[in-house]
Amino acid sequence: MKKTMPFRRKLASAALIAVLTLGAAIPVFAHDGWSQTNTPIVAPGQVSYVELMLGNHSNEHKSYRIAGQWSPDTTKVFVTTPAGVKSDITGTRFYTGESATETEPAANNYFVASFKSNVPGAYVVSVEGDSIFKHGDASSRTLRSAKSFVAVGDIPVAERVKALRGFTKQVSTDRAELVPQFNPASVTPSELVSVQLLLKGRPLADASVDLIRRSNSEAQQLKTDASGIVTFTTGAADYYLMRAKPATTESKEGEYASTNYEATMTFTVQNRSPKLPGTAASAVPHLYVNGISVEAAAVNAVTVKKGTAMVDASFIRQYVNTSFTGKGSVALRRSAEEAGVIVEYFPAVGDNRAAIAIYTK
Repeated sequence: MKKTMPFRRKLASAALIAVLTLGAAIPVFAHDGWSQTNTPIVAPGQVSYVELMLGNHSNEHKSYRIAGQWSPDTTKVFVTTPAGVKSDITGTRFYTGESATETEPAANNYFVASFKSNVPGAYVVSVEGDSIFKHGDASSRTLRSAKSFVAVGDIPVAERVKALRGFTKQVSTDRAELVPQFNPASVTPSELVSVQLLLKGRPLADASVDLIRRSNSEAQQLKTDASGIVTFTTGAADYYLMRAKPATTESKEGEYASTNYEATMTFTVQNRSPKLPGTAASAVPHLYVNGISVEAAAVNAVTVKKGTAMVDASFIRQYVNTSFTGKGSVALRRSAEEAGVIVEYFPAVGDNRAAIAIYTK
């Protein structure tokens, strides 16, 4: 719901009612962990850097200030590809700061991971932590999910990647997770957008979600509706951090008395850029299959009818689904998605024609 209309709703699941608490016996307002990418859009083959940040201890835990670091022993970094494959990139992680000494604390202390891909599409970065904290005689478990996003564009401009839909994938279904219902790689100021909060894949209603701007730590507090959705209008160009911290009574005898979930995500609001000059000479889109350009003969056989890309059934059998039984001219997206294959669209920009990307692996 919109931030100007807070109201309470019943939780969508009775199971969640049983475990959610209005206040935990152990304080849950510890440091937050988040990830952020160095740029939202890159060209194929270029390196994307993922910074692992931890802080938020000021302004009632609604700030962008850094304090402390992710535990390297209990943290993993993943990237989910446009095809939905979740890959562990923890091995790329390196430390940027000065290590602590007997007399000096660690400084500038955060980790950075990286990845690169030659395949255009939407990439979801997720940093996941699992730690147990002791407070006197009591212990609590914290499960963290920190998401950020990268669009790989064959033409790396916002206009080219604005139609990508793959950022809405759920990638951390064993914990709380914030899922954008918009494209976080090409969002601009004054857009009405939504984000869904899930707990173990289920919408979490009536939960607090904070939205924090990096440059001034200005914070808004939002409340999820019955579908776990918060809706807000994007601010000025800047980095933004969203955070939610649902607490539960989930416990394990002898190990921890409660479980705190922490979900964060960052996105970059960009100013609108001038459109590239020119007009595409053809309405027929370029085709990629798993990032590889399809041979010219197949592309030339594509037709566009009322905005729908049509191909011969033989194209689907050759590139998408060998068991396809259709005949004649068929809709490319529908035929591919019916086979469980992901399809993304890249609009034409300047004199560059549109492109369709098909992901089978």
